[in-house]
Amino acid sequence: MPRKITFPILGLVGLALVFAPLSASAEYRDLCDSSRVCEYTGPTAPTLDADVCLDPTGEVKLKGMSPCSTGSIPFHVRFGEVVDPVMQLVVAYIPLKNACSVPGLCEAKEYSSGTSTAQAICCVNGVCWPGFYDCGGTLMWCDDGVCNEDGTVTCFEGYEVPL
Repeated sequence: MPRKITFPILGLVGLALVFAPLSASAEYRDLCDSSRVCEYTGPTAPTLDADVCLDPTGEVKLKGMSPCSTGSIPFHVRFGEVVDPVMQLVVAYIPLKNACSVPGLCEAKEYSSGTSTAQAICCVNGVCWPGFYDCGGTLMWCDDGVCNEDGTVTCFEGYEVPL
């Protein structure tokens, strides 16, 4: 015959849930959802998964165990890296899908180093434009692209050839 679970056992389970440690990401909002200080990057952005402090000037530093300084706001950064270990400065990233993963969006072409740029692009109906503010289409990452005379962007999917 099955045994009934009594209130004391349920109470212990509830207490365990209340006092269980939270992950770092559960305590603070994600910085890149809440501000414009994050940089767009390709899909292979490094994972930082750390709490940070954002000061009024837009500087982002690792939070550590102590509270953020006066005027700074705590956030969580999932993707990013420490760019100055002494000052604990952080660059936070927003990884974007590679534009060349969409069939027909990139041209198969060899390119020379220094002739193309890596950038965030906004694509609408197969036509891509540089930039990302007020994107009415899909925001993606172009690893190897050029800006055309008409203002559009062409992404290349090919092999780099030495100059």
